[in-house]
Amino acid sequence: MSKLTTFVPLTKLRPFKDNWRIQVKCLHSWKQNTPFAGDTFEMVLADQWGNKIHATSKRSLMQRIQRVLPIDSWGVIEHVTVTPAGGQYRTTNYKYKMVIAEDAVLSRSDLVDDRIFISLANYEEIENGTKKQAFLIDVIGRIHDLGDVQTVQVSGEDRKRVLFRLVDAEGNNLACCLWGTYAEQLEPFSLNGKDQTIICLIRFAKIKEFRGELQITNAFDATRLFLNAMIPEVSNITQRLSNDDLSVVLVPKPSGKKDGKRILYNWNDAEIKTIAEVAEANQVEICKIICTIEAIDTDWSWFYIGCNRHQKRVLKIPKVDYGRMTKKDKPMFRCELCRSNINTVGPKFKLHLVVKDDSATCNVMLLGSVGKSIVGVDAEELWDGSYEEIEDPDILPEHILSLVGKSFCFGISISSDNVTNGSDTFVVLEVCSGDKVLTIQTDSQSNSDMVTTSSTMSSGSAMMLDQISSDECPTPITKRKDDDCDLQDLTSSSKKQCTKIIKEEKIKND
Repeated sequence: MSKLTTFVPLTKLRPFKDNWRIQVKCLHSWKQNTPFAGDTFEMVLADQWGNKIHATSKRSLMQRIQRVLPIDSWGVIEHVTVTPAGGQYRTTNYKYKMVIAEDAVLSRSDLVDDRIFISLANYEEIENGTKKQAFLIDVIGRIHDLGDVQTVQVSGEDRKRVLFRLVDAEGNNLACCLWGTYAEQLEPFSLNGKDQTIICLIRFAKIKEFRGELQITNAFDATRLFLNAMIPEVSNITQRLSNDDLSVVLVPKPSGKKDGKRILYNWNDAEIKTIAEVAEANQVEICKIICTIEAIDTDWSWFYIGCNRHQKRVLKIPKVDYGRMTKKDKPMFRCELCRSNINTVGPKFKLHLVVKDDSATCNVMLLGSVGKSIVGVDAEELWDGSYEEIEDPDILPEHILSLVGKSFCFGISISSDNVTNGSDTFVVLEVCSGDKVLTIQTDSQSNSDMVTTSSTMSSGSAMMLDQISSDECPTPITKRKDDDCDLQDLTSSSKKQCTKIIKEEKIKND
């Protein structure tokens, strides 16, 4: 059996480097086509500790991956990249997803573990709307009130559909609608007798509102359906669900839908919100927050290598592919916008910060010139000149470490990824200031001098905050994380906050 100590738990994967080595089980895989990514091959993977992650690759790598890592088998993958997880229906609640590229090394594993790592959702949480609809769920129940499999017209095409209700062991029930091949799997039960007991496990299902009622349905091909399956992990639940005397509790239908109108503001008119209000926002907008930097999130590198012309991230080309290139002392990179191999590249700021106010904590990201406006110098001045991956992300330039404890007015974007998909990272579009926004002094220069580099607030909207020493929270955030790989990811409501309170001075109204 493979030694667990030789593999990294999925919860330890971070974007600052690519040379990770993991041992995983493929829980599901499917082909997908989207307008932005085109044809891709998608997977849900789990490790020995039960951690799960979504993985994606180009369709051209599908056969190679399937040979080594078919569904329900274990394998080893070396050299993978992780990026922020997004999308409206996410298969796991982990904040990152894995990208398997051409240079990934795949091999079979000798690990034997038949667990399927299910995480069953609670019916009551689904019914009362507290279960986030941005995530796919696992749900099990006894099929009740099974309808006929019908063929209906959807966007001019014929599709099969079946409607029924799922009942849990307490008698709570949920509306269900399955489409296509999933409906076809229930066709024999629909034709040969609807009175028989059918225990249904739906994996990676989505919650959708239809005619004022929340229902469970398949998420295109990302869903797996098990009917009367003998699964050790749910054998006790299956036995309880098989009780013929199980009664059904009628659940009243919720009324109405949330208003999802998009509201945009000019920066001068943008509302100043607390972080708690930002976290609870239910519409796309821009706003301003007055906050203090609590920590540097060293899950990420503080910079990326980008094209000097387009400022976009570039892909490093192995030296064996250089051909007749003469500049051996500098690696070559591929820029998709230039559509050529280039070496006119350099470091660009990509700062991931944990910020707080009196109400809550959240994550923000500052790119390029916005990052420079608070650091005060170009990224190239802080860079050590190496194009190799960072091995220790906790080693940071002093200019960046000194940001901890300083306060700023950030103009942020609350995007659809935050509202709909549950992303807890907000992009800083501007570092706002007026004539007297901040009076925090540093050894080299005042913050008010630095933030005016990207100022957009009028002088009449000045905000002032007392100085907070950078000695309060000088440690990057990963140094303050527990090493237990089974712990839940930190969220905006659970991250450790500095104990010192930010004092806000009163604003005089003219």
